[in-house]
Amino acid sequence: MAQRDRKSKETAVDFVSLILEDTSGQRSVFNGGLSASRARRSLSLNPYNWATSNETGPTVGYDQETSFPSFSQWDGANFRVARLEKARKALRSLEEWYATLLEKDSDISVYKNFDRRVFFNSQLIYLIAATDDSENNVGHSQFVASYALLLARAMGIEDENFLVDLERGALLHDIGKVGLPSSVLRKETPLTLLERAIIKEHPLLGYLLLQDYAFLAGASEVVLYHHEWYDGQGYPFGLKGEEIPLAARIFSLADTLDAITSDRPYRRGQCFEVALKEIIKGSGTQFDPSVVDVFLSIPQERWERARSEALRTFRLPLIH
Repeated sequence: MAQRDRKSKETAVDFVSLILEDTSGQRSVFNGGLSASRARRSLSLNPYNWATSNETGPTVGYDQETSFPSFSQWDGANFRVARLEKARKALRSLEEWYATLLEKDSDISVYKNFDRRVFFNSQLIYLIAATDDSENNVGHSQFVASYALLLARAMGIEDENFLVDLERGALLHDIGKVGLPSSVLRKETPLTLLERAIIKEHPLLGYLLLQDYAFLAGASEVVLYHHEWYDGQGYPFGLKGEEIPLAARIFSLADTLDAITSDRPYRRGQCFEVALKEIIKGSGTQFDPSVVDVFLSIPQERWERARSEALRTFRLPLIH
């Protein structure tokens, strides 16, 4: 636990979120959470050539003397800021609604009162749809959340708080992509090294977006660690084994199951047997072997039922 926290803090200090300001001066246009000096340091460590694209990634610096970046990049940056601010406003509204719900019924148990649980999670789906330009991510998040809960319960996990955090984390796992360029997210050809580096920033960006909301504290751990691999070859921290929170280890397998079996813009979804082989192949490397063992004990028809249940679960009115 201590090692995981240390790695997280070290990386968070160097992380560059959206910053629109004169990095050669003192005027701050948008406070993304880090100072201009930290932005300059990160840019020097990661010399991205932002001039190669008309759309910015999660970091923007501006030097009045060199007029870098271009106005087209500023336009892209402002668009990203608007998307991030929209997400923050939606989270604040959801936090207020959640607090009101708890005040009205201090003994509420989200998983004992199905309607309230479903209605609350439908708001998370609305948040994803409102801030994400990819329709696939909305359905994907629902399926993965349903798979993750099935797997956790099959592992004998009954702790309600754990299940709530796992489900919410699964629904919001890619919320950090709201700060990444659409040109990278929608690219159908292989990504460049730079583009892969940009993509790898989304878990930490999502975590930073959620960390101010107490009701999503547990969920933010799933968001932060969902791309870690059991053998330490994942990102953003390269954690291994039980250094990775159990919820994130469960999510990782559920995420892969849906990624393989669902349709994507560039390919058709593959059959369950293909996913089964890939998950077995990844046991001990990408996945926790104990989680894989439980996965193998669950009949295919139960996974299919979980997928159908996910589609029904979120068909409720949304708070606007």
